[in-house]
Amino acid sequence: MGLRDMPAPAPFSNWDDLRFFLETAKAGSISKAAKWLNTTQATISRRILNLEERLETRLFDRLPSGVVLTPEGEAILETVRHIEDAVLKIHRRVLGSDRRLAGPVRISAPDGLTTFLLAPSLGRLHEAYPSISVEFQCSTQPCDILASESDLCIQCRRPESPELIAIKLGIVHGVLWASPGYLERFGVPATAQDLLHHRLLDNAHYQYLDEEFSAWSSLLRAAKGRRFWTNSSPSLLAAAQGGVGIAILPTYICEFVDDILPLNLDVRARIGVWLVYHPNVKGAARVRAVIDWIRDVFDQEDWPWFRDEFHPPRMLGTATPARRGRPVHPLRRSAAKSEPWTVRDGGLSETG
Repeated sequence: MGLRDMPAPAPFSNWDDLRFFLETAKAGSISKAAKWLNTTQATISRRILNLEERLETRLFDRLPSGVVLTPEGEAILETVRHIEDAVLKIHRRVLGSDRRLAGPVRISAPDGLTTFLLAPSLGRLHEAYPSISVEFQCSTQPCDILASESDLCIQCRRPESPELIAIKLGIVHGVLWASPGYLERFGVPATAQDLLHHRLLDNAHYQYLDEEFSAWSSLLRAAKGRRFWTNSSPSLLAAAQGGVGIAILPTYICEFVDDILPLNLDVRARIGVWLVYHPNVKGAARVRAVIDWIRDVFDQEDWPWFRDEFHPPRMLGTATPARRGRPVHPLRRSAAKSEPWTVRDGGLSETG
């Protein structure tokens, strides 16, 4: 009997069982592993129990706080990791040789960039390549490209691994924004110190970029008036538009909204944006097409707000969201008439 005729050993006849074991070991909890794998806790528990029965040994100790590997589980963990590496290499090699302009491409990206830039521009990609499907995975944390959690990752830090390709897409410049109604009610802060007496709105994503948001983080630590915290960029914008308080948002927001104002204060953020992928996947025609589309979306000729140098946002009443044919989300445009106000030197001035 040759090797190709030999059946897989019974305990390892299904790679998914080992994958569920590995992810649970990494997560330290069945609930967290279920979330990572987009399945149910019952499925994870059943798969691990089946594997333990076939191996005739217990792999995890179940604790109230999660799960812990037994000595037998520890013994096979490294081997399973090597199996995962081999499976991922096969996946990337096969994907990299695919010449079809069809099939799925998974993109991990922050929800703000996905909502305001990438998703509205998908029409152009689908017009050119109707058989390519894009799957967005929104997260505040970069995905693990080496573990093939995604094909492409748009992230706010350059990766440290030399195995990955990183293309700089640009710089996101953040400034303070507030609605005209909020400023009329609570006044316009003339200095950064004045912000300590205002309602400040925060995004959980900023805590992972403490260096880039150092001035903002210092304000939050000193202020006692923070009224809103979220891990969603669209909800942060909605809160600012609704007059809840003052938020730090990207300058490019001026292309999509006309009912909040930028504040001319020296509290800013400067965040690099990188497109990251494994070199093997670039051989896939559909991945190359999506890479070209992403680079076009961030074109700095069209979008000066992504240049290295600071480009001030358009003032109220001058934004033209559809000027390049980019679709505008129906919730982004205010039905109310824009008030003729802009902010100069920390104060409101009439423009009309």
